[in-house]
Parts: sequence; structure tokens; C-alpha cells
Amino acid sequence: MIAGAYFAASLILSAAEVGEPHATIAPLASRALLLDVQQSRGRLVAVGERGHILVSEDNAITWRQVEVPTRSTLTGVAFAEDGLLLAVGHGGVILRSPDFGETWHRIRADVTEEESFLDVLFVNSRDAIAVGAYGLFLESHDGGSTWQRREVAEEGFHFNRITRALDGTLYIAGEAGTVLRSLDAAGTWDAIPTPYEGSFFGILDLPDDTQLVFGLRGHVFRTESRGDDWEPMSVPVPTLIMSGAILADRRIVLAGQSGNFLVGDDSGQTFEVWKWGATTGVAEILPLADGALLVLGEAGAVRVEPPAFPAPTP
Repeated sequence: MIAGAYFAASLILSAAEVGEPHATIAPLASRALLLDVQQSRGRLVAVGERGHILVSEDNAITWRQVEVPTRSTLTGVAFAEDGLLLAVGHGGVILRSPDFGETWHRIRADVTEEESFLDVLFVNSRDAIAVGAYGLFLESHDGGSTWQRREVAEEGFHFNRITRALDGTLYIAGEAGTVLRSLDAAGTWDAIPTPYEGSFFGILDLPDDTQLVFGLRGHVFRTESRGDDWEPMSVPVPTLIMSGAILADRRIVLAGQSGNFLVGDDSGQTFEVWKWGATTGVAEILPLADGALLVLGEAGAVRVEPPAFPAPTP
């Protein structure tokens, strides 16, 4: 498993004001553990262990590390349309950047150092959600400057990933088969029954208004009804799946443990194994503008050429 990936109202204060240690600028930070990445207007921002935040403006060919007021592992990052960013991580860390990731400030919220965030999402330019271990759920309505805690599920299971579908539906994937759904931009959340009791680590929204949920031991389920019904998908290897992406030609790529990639057609119903040349764990994958695939995880940030099979469905 990838270290730190699974468990992985306030005032903005500078690091000097609170004595927060800064992340060490490391020449090999792009080869250390990285857990999430987002892109906007040709800029990539990646986050990972020891508070590392890296920026690339040339499709991940080169990276530069920026100064960050924390050394906690960062697990999630989110862009707003105007260049505002949020990053979250272990130790209850929330960071905010108003300038495309060049400068970062620590946000003080109603969380403790024992709590861990696992993902963050902008619902729109002002509203944001941060989720994490043991049902941790915070929301902001001012671009991440202040946060309010909220309970959206009684069980207290880990919330691993937030996804916004093309139609605006929001999903949260978590442990013990947890899938939450919001049809009103995070106003209300409903628990959706699923046919699996293990952990889910993400939901991939497909262009044909279907979704895939994926998690432990290669479990992948497909829905055409926003989660009201689920169909199990057969995969060739029972590997843990952490991330999914859609390539430019509409093929689906799923990735996770032991360097196993699953490549499928655009309906998400058939998959083949692709070995990308490494056996390290993968936390996130992202198609790049020049056709390459960015792979984040235990090997850091790696550019790879997408696989040539299977042929996409006409």
C-alpha cells in the first residue's frame, strides 16, 4: 500500500505567526512519495509527503518545489477556476494559495493534530469540501478561508475521495463499501447501498453518464443510475485500485498497487493488464495535454506513454 494514502471558523496565519515548520526544499522531491495532482491553465500542482508541493509548467517534464508552512504529508489538492488552490493532509492541515500555487498559507480550522484529511474538492469557485479519516467532513463557503465541521454519515468510516460528475452530482467513496451521493451541490448527502463491504478509493465519471467505483482487491462496480444499481466488472488481476482516468481516445485506465494498470474500453466493462515498467504503488494518474500520462506515487512524478491496447470502441 502507498504510505499515508489510506489514513492516511478560522483565521489565515503565516508560518512566522504560528511557528509552523516549513517543508524542506529537497532537490529530489519529485522522486519522493506524491499523492495527488491537479492542473489548470497549463500548470500542474502536485502534493505529497513531508509537505512537498511541486509545480510544473511544461507537462511534468520539469518540476520546482515551492515553500510550504508544514511538514505534514499532504494527501489532496484542488483548483478553483481563478487560480485559487487548497491542499489538505495529515495532522488536520489545510493550506490555501491565491496565486496558482506560488505561495501558501496555513488555515486554522476546527480540527486536531490527530485528524487526517484525505481529499479536497471545489464544488464551485467559493464552496469547497475537505474529507478524511473517521468521517471527517468540513465545508467552506468563502474559498477556503474559513471552515465548518459537519456530520454527513453516522458510521464514522474513512472518506477517501470526492468526485464531481459531469452532471454536477457529487460522490464520496470510503471504507466499508461507503458511497455517499449529493444531488444538490453538497447541500444534502445520501448513503448509497453497494454490493461490497471493503474499502473504495475512488469513483470515475465516464462520458456516457455512467460511473465506476473501485477499491480493494480489484473490486470495480459500474452504475448507469447514479448509484441506485451496481454491476460488478471483471478485472484480470485482483489488485488494489487507487486511481482512474480517461485518455484522450476515451479508453479507461485504472491503477494502484504493484505497478499493475488496468486498461479498458470506454464503457468500463472489459479490462486488460498493462505493466508500465515499475512495481511501485500508484496513488494518482492524470492524462497530460501532450498525450503522455502522469503517474504519481511511491516513485514520485513519472511521465509515461499510454498503452496501445485495447483499441477504443468506435
